[in-house]
Amino acid sequence: MTRHAQTMQATSTAHAASYIPRPSDADFRHLQHSNHSDIVRALDMTPDAFEKLKVHSKKLREEMQASLDSSKKFADQDPSAWSRFVQWARETMPSLLSRYEDAWPVELYVRINLMKHVAYERHRFKKAMAKYKQTRVLRSSSSTAAAEMSPADPPPPYEEEEDPATGSEDCGSQMHPDAVLENIENFLKSCDFDLGHLTGAFVTRRAGLFNLERLELIASWPAALRRDHLERHFGTMLDDVEIEVLNKRFIEMNRAQL
Repeated sequence: MTRHAQTMQATSTAHAASYIPRPSDADFRHLQHSNHSDIVRALDMTPDAFEKLKVHSKKLREEMQASLDSSKKFADQDPSAWSRFVQWARETMPSLLSRYEDAWPVELYVRINLMKHVAYERHRFKKAMAKYKQTRVLRSSSSTAAAEMSPADPPPPYEEEEDPATGSEDCGSQMHPDAVLENIENFLKSCDFDLGHLTGAFVTRRAGLFNLERLELIASWPAALRRDHLERHFGTMLDDVEIEVLNKRFIEMNRAQL
């Protein structure tokens, strides 16, 4: 064997020894909830290499925010957007990611960050609702005991009831008595797509989005929770693009209130 062949074989052997396959699904899920030291061991990085990764983490985070949808779980991300993001990471950090099968540390980083973002949004929502409920209690204590719920209150979880007249009609599908149809229709028509045909669905007792105060309230919710609410009530009427358009309009409304 020539010296050149020996050198090539040694290089190939060294590369195979340093190549790190993707962990099993179970181990990958475990890593998403592991501490810092466990992740470093799984990456099998030298201190210098890990410092380089930390330098790139800011770029990763910025590109992730620009390319992916932080309001969605990893499984719900757009596959084409994800492919472009991984390709960007490979080109940005070739010396770091070439050791890993399918550049799996990038997926691990994104999954952990999305999980943290969802947890943060839920925590922020719970704090906001706790504060809102406290304000509501204080407001109701200064009013008469017979006062009705304020139009600004969040939509209650209406349950199906029988209509006294028919014995079967779902009261939740009826129009709310305080509905302001013109305001709701104008809001829906101001979306990128004209969604005015949803006016009747918005102002039902079940959906509870019957006036501007209710719209402003849901506009203040975290994007992920608002999307979940919209999908539950209007998922059979709208496709994913139309739901995104509606969610975008709520974001614009929230910014206008700030």
